[in-house]
Amino acid sequence: MNTEENLLKIRPGDKLREVTEMMKVQGISLLILTDTHLGREGIKEVGTYLRQEGMDGWGIAAKKEPGEEDTSGARRKAGIYYIWNPAQVSVMDITEVYESRVARARVRALDSGREIEVYGVYMPVRRNEGGRAEAIWETVTEDVTSRGNRNFVIGGDFNAETEAWIKTNERTQMEEDVVFQGMIEDLNLITSITRDHTFERGKTQIDNILIPIELIHTLQTAHTATGVREKDHRLVAARLAWE
Repeated sequence: MNTEENLLKIRPGDKLREVTEMMKVQGISLLILTDTHLGREGIKEVGTYLRQEGMDGWGIAAKKEPGEEDTSGARRKAGIYYIWNPAQVSVMDITEVYESRVARARVRALDSGREIEVYGVYMPVRRNEGGRAEAIWETVTEDVTSRGNRNFVIGGDFNAETEAWIKTNERTQMEEDVVFQGMIEDLNLITSITRDHTFERGKTQIDNILIPIELIHTLQTAHTATGVREKDHRLVAARLAWE
């Protein structure tokens, strides 16, 4: 029997019902939301709603920016949230790898028992200042390497583009792009989306799902589609399958 993992990433909005219905109709087992702005209470509230809809979810909290007052009205930034179909997969050990911006979860397919680790990432917006991005990607690289597990994927809003995409589309490479490319090469990864843009404004390819080169034979399909906000991030999807 084949086991399939559907990994999708979309920009969160106020349309959780539409998201859960989409997951049910398309048979999506796991979805990653980035830049959720959710605090700890928000994470609990969304989880309660999802369980009422036959889904489940959990994540890591967004953080308040330095200098903001600690009030309920203060704006939080970043945050990662996993939504999954408990009839298809179980999601365990959701861990904060880098504060508010990188999470790791252990995902098990219920039909086969096969496990894979799924990283969810939301990187800072590009400003041609590679220092912050370098610190985050170094943390991710160290986490992956220390665990010694090549059954993993990294999905999210990377706010950076690959060297191949930049050259093909004659764009200017920024420092964050250089750091991103270095991480891909250090971990020997490939992008599941290669030809399509993933962000409507500017037609950039800043969202993607990365997999180790050893898992290329498991990549059945990868595509983009209109996200919750039509003029914002596109939905990025990949299907991995094992015998």
